[in-house]
Amino acid sequence: MGYFVKNRRLQSGSSGVVLPAGGSDLRPTSPAFGMIRYNTDSGSVEYFNGTIFQSLGTAGAVSYTVDSFTGDGSTTIFTMSVAESTTTQIIVFVGSIYQDPLTAYTLDGGFDITFTSAPGIGIPISVIHSAT
Repeated sequence: MGYFVKNRRLQSGSSGVVLPAGGSDLRPTSPAFGMIRYNTDSGSVEYFNGTIFQSLGTAGAVSYTVDSFTGDGSTTIFTMSVAESTTTQIIVFVGSIYQDPLTAYTLDGGFDITFTSAPGIGIPISVIHSAT
């Protein structure tokens, strides 16, 4: 499992992250699976699911649950705060790298997410759950 070395963690006191932005007509012609961007036409954050861009919702209309863990180099199973039965209900990042649900992890249909390899020591893990 790799990670992006440059700026892989926000420093204390950081107020946010700037996403690539543009209208629907400016979407990449060959987007990468998991690509995230702000769509200025719809006013929402969207991600590429491998087939189409999916909206994460508009400001104030949707709430999300984020589970945060830290890798220790050996643990592969983490217990989430929300039970999930399918990988389409979550978006997972290890460090700042999006994790492909087809190869990077599995779900047990309950609260556990199992990574195919243990995230490195001190590497942050974020599991973003869709609104319920």
